Amino acid sequence: MALVSFKGVVKDLVRETIPRILFARIESDDGRYVVEMDMHRDLVVYPVGTRVEFVLSRELPDYRDGVDFVARATYVTSREEDGERKYLFSIGGLLVVLHTSEELPITPTEKFYVKLAKLE
Repeated sequence: MALVSFKGVVKDLVRETIPRILFARIESDDGRYVVEMDMHRDLVVYPVGTRVEFVLSRELPDYRDGVDFVARATYVTSREEDGERKYLFSIGGLLVVLHTSEELPITPTEKFYVKLAKLE
């Protein structure tokens, strides 16, 4: 069972100073979540406007092999600012920041799967 799962849209995609790395902003359809994450051109990049599914799960989620992006992430830290929580995860140095008003039941260094899949 997923800890966080939503369908949304890639709202922004910006080149970072590190070669081949892009910074993506994904917003859920219901407005409950925003994900900001590093994307490596050799792994996966979805253009602005692409509809995607995002999943954060302790177990390996269902995915299409060779099509969907699925990676193992480590929870690093969280902080609260103005009623919003920011949860920071690392995928081998690539950062994923989940913004939400919800308090998630997770502990430091806990491992998760992050799935990002283009919706057809």
